[in-house]
Amino acid sequence: MHVRCCAHTVNLIVCTRLKDIDDLVVKIRNAVRFVRSSPSRQLVFNQCAKWLKIGSKEYVCLDVATRWNSTYMMLDAVVKFDVVFMRLEEIDPRYLSYFEVDSQGKQKNLGPPALEN
Repeated sequence: MHVRCCAHTVNLIVCTRLKDIDDLVVKIRNAVRFVRSSPSRQLVFNQCAKWLKIGSKEYVCLDVATRWNSTYMMLDAVVKFDVVFMRLEEIDPRYLSYFEVDSQGKQKNLGPPALEN
């Protein structure tokens, strides 16, 4: 008789449910990856948060795709900064170009996440 531990069972349940919203998680992951990929992008993001008076001490963190709790922490932080990501589309032309179609007709990265998502 094999009995799984409770943590493993919870992990399996959460990972199964996360697959239902996988496209949205990938879009958010790509947006966070854009912000975290260079200090200048992080600075623009932080300035935008300051202009919008987002007073959170947290920062957006990139998840580890195989660890659901890190995905949860990433999504939790992004919810607090959703307005900043929308504003980033307006002030940083590199943000939208990060998701555009390349010269061969393939989309570079899935995203950006929309506010209604």
